[in-house]
Amino acid sequence: MTPLLVVLSLACLSAQVAAQPCDPATEFECASGGCIGKARRCNGIFECLDFSDEDYCPVAKCRPGEFQCATGDCVNGALRCNGSPDCSDKSDESGCVKILCNGHSFIYNVVTRTCLSCQHNTQGRYCDTCKPGFYGNAKVGTKDDCKQCSCNGHSTKCDVTGKCLNCGHNTEGEKCEKCRPGFRGDATKGTAKDCQPSSTGPTKTCNTCNGHSTTCDATGKCVNCKDNTEGTKCEKCVKGFWSDPTGGKSCLPCACNNHADDCKKANGECIGCKHNTQGFFCNQCLAGFTGTATTGKADSCKAASCPVLCNKHSTTCTLATGKCTNCQHNTMGDRCEKCKPGFTGNPTTGSATACTAGGTTNCAALCYGHSTTCNVAAQTCSNCQDNTEGTRCQTCKIGYTGDATKGPCKSCMDNCNKHSPTCDKTTGVCANCMHQTTGSKCEKCKAGYIGDPTKGTATDCKPTAGCKCNGHTTNCPQGVCTNCQHHTTGVYCEKCDTGYYGIATGGTPNDCKKCNCPPRSTTCIQLPNKTLQCMGCIAGYAGALCDQCDTINDYVPVGGGPRTSGGCCVKRGVTSCPVTVAG
Repeated sequence: MTPLLVVLSLACLSAQVAAQPCDPATEFECASGGCIGKARRCNGIFECLDFSDEDYCPVAKCRPGEFQCATGDCVNGALRCNGSPDCSDKSDESGCVKILCNGHSFIYNVVTRTCLSCQHNTQGRYCDTCKPGFYGNAKVGTKDDCKQCSCNGHSTKCDVTGKCLNCGHNTEGEKCEKCRPGFRGDATKGTAKDCQPSSTGPTKTCNTCNGHSTTCDATGKCVNCKDNTEGTKCEKCVKGFWSDPTGGKSCLPCACNNHADDCKKANGECIGCKHNTQGFFCNQCLAGFTGTATTGKADSCKAASCPVLCNKHSTTCTLATGKCTNCQHNTMGDRCEKCKPGFTGNPTTGSATACTAGGTTNCAALCYGHSTTCNVAAQTCSNCQDNTEGTRCQTCKIGYTGDATKGPCKSCMDNCNKHSPTCDKTTGVCANCMHQTTGSKCEKCKAGYIGDPTKGTATDCKPTAGCKCNGHTTNCPQGVCTNCQHHTTGVYCEKCDTGYYGIATGGTPNDCKKCNCPPRSTTCIQLPNKTLQCMGCIAGYAGALCDQCDTINDYVPVGGGPRTSGGCCVKRGVTSCPVTVAG
């Protein structure tokens, strides 16, 4: 069959790559190659790329444009593979696949074999890559495959892991969150002027910077040190790097397996190993902990027993979650790492007497550090600070959120990116997001709006440039097109309605033209040579224009046949034409 220049629903196409011959007992082999289940043969839906699965089919009971359920019932063909079962047996959703476009498009051009209108921030022939400014694996097949790069406004590109590329505005780091050597400022503000030169006065060429810069300020101090160096002569390595750069050598990154932020400048030995690790490269687990420290994760080394996890203040815990129960010795916390109110000390030493009563810090301890005024005997606090309240300053005030027992409370406005003054005091989930934003942190724009709500201004989210409805309607509440005109249909008015053909995404009132197939068919498509092909001829008719008799099913011409005025096709033995289909 001649390939058809038509945009078909991807959900009604199957993957046409067969690694081995079809199973004749359960599968039908397409003429172009590839297999589909036998149950999907002659179901009124083209599933072979050459449409051979609908050739020479017996007469169906359903009318053109309808889908016949496995139960024998008929439903509108447009409901096939729409994600919502309409047949009582759900057979209209059986066999639907999205593999060709990785779940990001339902529109597929059979001729060019290209996915159209890729969604979810994807692009590519098969919607298989993320758009610029987004990262992830588009082939997973979910709406969240591609996430927006978070580069503090200094880059729009990142790799598949989210690491920012080509940081601009004199910034660097995985999120472009730091100023480059020779510049200073706060790169997280998100403006082009975040990082300014360390020296703002006149500069001159110099050769006193150990080969890491050729520019000095008026005092002779080196500026714009490179190779991860700093200092008046670019003579030191920046934090996270080590070596002796005075001889022109570059500084090397500390190799601490993500368990330390810095290392000794002389030999690269890691300083302050965290996450229960130890060793020159933080490459070993501490005694009492098990795991592989070199995997570089915060939980690489886990406690092997409850006493170890709980700083020897409890023997009961859940090792999987890292939480202790029944903390003893006047301690508290997930790991019995804090003294109870009214006690002071350092429980992490593991001593049974680490937390002792008395001292001038009783109120501070009782009130979780939010007040120095209290009644120790009554266990009550007054004059709670840090936006806290409660008998012991243990909860956040309305309009603030956080865990008051562990630190200050954060304002909801800050927590909600300046788009809401209201949030849950415990979880921080924002309510009543303003400025066309939505999400648990008001971090997303509402449907029909675009922008970056994390910038925290009232104009972060702006309307998209009109409704994306291909010019066929101006109504798109919540981004979904309604009242599609010009004989179009679909969520984006991207398809021609039943009885019309063409490419609805052209953006003109004449995109979809009426099929010249009635009364023997109501559906058609356009071939590469611009001629029409009628689809779903009614019983007894065949051919591109339904103007031939279906001899395969024993229909014969009467009255000169369907191409003659008054002629038709009838079952052998019938001698007259039905009035409704006469030519």
